[in-house]
Parts: sequence; structure tokens; C-alpha cells
Amino acid sequence: MPALEQHGRSQLGHADRDRVLAISAATIDRLLVDVKIAASAGRRRRAGFHSAIRLEVPIRTFNDWNSPVPGFCEVDMVAHGGTSVAGSFIKP
Repeated sequence: MPALEQHGRSQLGHADRDRVLAISAATIDRLLVDVKIAASAGRRRRAGFHSAIRLEVPIRTFNDWNSPVPGFCEVDMVAHGGTSVAGSFIKP
């Protein structure tokens, strides 16, 4: 609200301003669920949905880095030169 008021985007009375500042984010989400669905053309996001590629690619989280020991470096190399690897890529 302070940012909206500072930029002249809010013209609420004191009672309405106090109500807006007192409401929780969860309550706002519950009140606006129909507006959000209409704004997204009726598409609802499904909780826990994973694409096929995300199921195929292993992802390590922070807790998964027990091995190897610190100092280990793993690098994946990808060539973007098409069918030719001719030329200088790294200059000393």
C-alpha cells in the first residue's frame, strides 16, 4: 500500500486502507481464486504436476551433495559448433 500511495495508484479511504493492510496473503489468495482462473483463461495449475523431462533428468538438491568430497569439480562440455570442432575456442 505505501508504494501504491507514493505513486498515486491508490485512492482508498482510511477504513478501506486499514482493512487491506490487515488482511493476510492467504485470505487474499482465497478471495481472488476466481479472478485468477479467469485471468489465466480457465487454465488451473495442478499441484505436483511434473513434465516427462523433469521425471527423466536426475536433480540433486543441497542435501544430496554428501559425496564427492569438497573440492571435486564436475563439468559437462557442450559443443555449439555444429558438425565441425575446428577453430580456437579457448585462448591462453
